[in-house]
Amino acid sequence: MAVVHFVRVTPGEPPGSVEDKVGRLFDAAGLGELIEAGDLVAVKVHIGEKGNRTHVPARYVRPVVERVRERGGKPFLTDTNTLYRGMRSDAVDHMTLAEQHGFSLREAGAPFVVADGLLGHEEMEVEIEGEFYGRVSVAGVLADVQAIMAISHLTGHPLTGFGGTLKNLGMGFSSRKGKLAQHSKMPPRVDPKKCKGCGTCLRWCPVEAIEMRGKVASIDEGRCISCGECLAVCRFGAVTFNWDQGSEVLQKRMVEHAFGAVKGRKAGYVLFLTSVTKGCDCFNDPGEPLFPDVGILASRDPVALDQAGLDLVEQETGKPLSEWAYPQIDPNIQLEHAEKMGMGSREYELREVK
Repeated sequence: MAVVHFVRVTPGEPPGSVEDKVGRLFDAAGLGELIEAGDLVAVKVHIGEKGNRTHVPARYVRPVVERVRERGGKPFLTDTNTLYRGMRSDAVDHMTLAEQHGFSLREAGAPFVVADGLLGHEEMEVEIEGEFYGRVSVAGVLADVQAIMAISHLTGHPLTGFGGTLKNLGMGFSSRKGKLAQHSKMPPRVDPKKCKGCGTCLRWCPVEAIEMRGKVASIDEGRCISCGECLAVCRFGAVTFNWDQGSEVLQKRMVEHAFGAVKGRKAGYVLFLTSVTKGCDCFNDPGEPLFPDVGILASRDPVALDQAGLDLVEQETGKPLSEWAYPQIDPNIQLEHAEKMGMGSREYELREVK
């Protein structure tokens, strides 16, 4: 049975105290045992979109970096570029924002490296045996790393219900080609009765697939890449999605890319249940935290880790994260598929670190 370690974090707890807990949690989970001298270690982070204030702060990543280095590893912070417009769609802006948010050698203890190159085309293909894919396209940097330390943040997500470790790996380690493959053939629609004609979705669409027809936005399905950005930025609920079919397919595709990202590599995982918002860290404004901070988890099993995160939210708040965020999406799909793929187990033993 998988083991998940857990440390509580109280609302308003001093940052120094949280940093200390991250270090103790890392040690208790034995994640340092995965590192050998000389290992190149990808510390997978999410730096947050510009303006986002609820992502995991860079200073909480530093204890992981320091412990990897103490074991003789060579840690670097990393993430891939996004499909949508913003400050993370190319490596120049991405690295600039990383510096602004503190994900740097000075503040986090390691340099930030964009995992899939200048425009997201530096990739490698990994053979898998999935329901949708026989091979997946992931970030090229993974070809040369010996270990991964994925530091993830539990949030809601408008397409997958929630984002945690599996999303951080599956979407977060996919190249541009891999991201497009996950989102393909699932275009959103605009409800003309709800559309206010504000034009926000037009400005955020990365491929100019949206135009105004009169006072209503219209999506060109032929040009749409199904990235979901319009769904995320619409404040009026005018952009809709086929949740029954679309989310199930996307969650499974995401998991298969996550499997490819970690295949053949040593990996440890940390999951923050702090500042949990309805929107994910890709939003510049994901909303206020849904409930008080719960704590931080660590494990060598990404499936058990995400399952434990969801279980703790329900245990501590009285209702599941899906009811807090996106009740129309079944979050179990990605967990079930990951378990089926052999990524881990949904059964676990929770050990609290005092």
